Amino acid sequence: MYKVLLVDDERMILDGISTIVDWNKYQTQLIGKAINGLEAYDFITKNQPDIVITDITMPGLDGLQLVKKAQMEYPEIKWIFISGYNEFEYARQAMRFGVKHYLLKPCNEDNIAEALADVVQEKQQEEQSSAYVKEMEEENAKIMINEYEEALKQLFTHPQQNLNAVTKLKSIMEELYKGESCLFAMIYMKEKVAYDQLVSLKHSIKSTFLHESVLANIIDNKIMLLMRSNDCDHLKQFLQDEEMLHHFTHTTVTTGAFSRHNIQGIPSLEEMNFQVFYRTKQQFIDHKRWYPYLNRTVQSIDFSFEKILNCMREGKKPEMIAYFQQLEEELREHYVLPKRARGYFIQIYLFIVQRLSHRSTEDHIQVISEMEDYHHVTDFTVFFGQLYDRLIQMSSQESKYSKTVKQMLGFIEEEIANPELSLQWIANHRLFMNADYLGKTFKKETGKGFSAFLTNTRINKAIEIIEIEGDIKVFELAERLGFGNNPQYFSQIFKKMKGYSPSERIKSG
Repeated sequence: MYKVLLVDDERMILDGISTIVDWNKYQTQLIGKAINGLEAYDFITKNQPDIVITDITMPGLDGLQLVKKAQMEYPEIKWIFISGYNEFEYARQAMRFGVKHYLLKPCNEDNIAEALADVVQEKQQEEQSSAYVKEMEEENAKIMINEYEEALKQLFTHPQQNLNAVTKLKSIMEELYKGESCLFAMIYMKEKVAYDQLVSLKHSIKSTFLHESVLANIIDNKIMLLMRSNDCDHLKQFLQDEEMLHHFTHTTVTTGAFSRHNIQGIPSLEEMNFQVFYRTKQQFIDHKRWYPYLNRTVQSIDFSFEKILNCMREGKKPEMIAYFQQLEEELREHYVLPKRARGYFIQIYLFIVQRLSHRSTEDHIQVISEMEDYHHVTDFTVFFGQLYDRLIQMSSQESKYSKTVKQMLGFIEEEIANPELSLQWIANHRLFMNADYLGKTFKKETGKGFSAFLTNTRINKAIEIIEIEGDIKVFELAERLGFGNNPQYFSQIFKKMKGYSPSERIKSG
């Protein structure tokens, strides 16, 4: 319903019009009457009607003066003029103020109703147009924010395109923050969190800063933010109050302030991850508490491969876990660069699987790739505890093997470089038994055929050698692993099993 104010200094006309018009019929409601321009203006300021029907000639403030004064503050009001004078000058002045309806007294219900219907139609068309424009503006704003958030993601995920991202970032800062300083924040979730939950958290963050401009995007199990510097305390409070975060271990890292005029030195995603590596859970790390890894002298850490291996062999899991926890503390105490610390743990893993390769059939490349994604030092102690359990389980399974199968496994380790090694070779040269019988017994107890088991062992051994020795020729690998002088066949088998060639793995370092 559109609100209508009726203004006329003649009480009889005022009451007459208010009575004869069926206001509801035209989606209107008569909310007030005024007997002069001054009273009408006071009513307008307090009630803001949508439509004003007014006489022109009135004492104090006439109709033309009223519309002139009111339009300054309330341009959306529609006006219908009623006058007893059929003078062109009045009509001309009324048109100057955008008044389209000029009725002559005496006017009947039909005259007023027709003008009222036209004005209501104008209001509806304007509202539809305004709603459409608003919808388009909101849609464009969403598209713009999506583009900005994608630029935020690119800044951290494609450092090689950093120059383009920084240029884009400058325009974003100018557009959203008008030169104010802003900062980056990373919310790191230690556990694996479902993507839809991360999206929900992202939306919660953006909605809590309803009147502010906050960019947010998801990278792996992290939410990256760009926001005004003075909103940092607000973010900290939100993270404390957000119920969803009470169920997950998380750490938040924020940078120092940047502006479009001072945008150099934005930290990489890796540098922000480094700040999480040694911290206890549920911390909020502002830039003043960042640890300057890059400025520290490289600290070498001594650890005993043999001690860890003996714990594995002798079934001393609590001692092994305690040793890794001690190693954690030493790494934390010296703030060894996380990249270097990961390297230590990967060396330990490779040493263990090399010495106990007969117990391990897992894909070492995949395991190492997973280890490289660990962002907290305690993840490695958990990993080696799980590795211990896997190896013990395999050892337990081995103890159930018959003497014959154990001997066959031993021959595989001893003769892995022998290009003639096969089921038939072991039957003829070592066990002097029927090859078919050996093959069936081996598959029954290990779950794999002898040939497939041997090939898998050789390829895993190749990966270990590459990891430990680094720059090695493919033909040397082939010779050492029983493929003789056929490195091409070795490469084909390697690629078929791993999805990439040995030379690609060697080049990747």
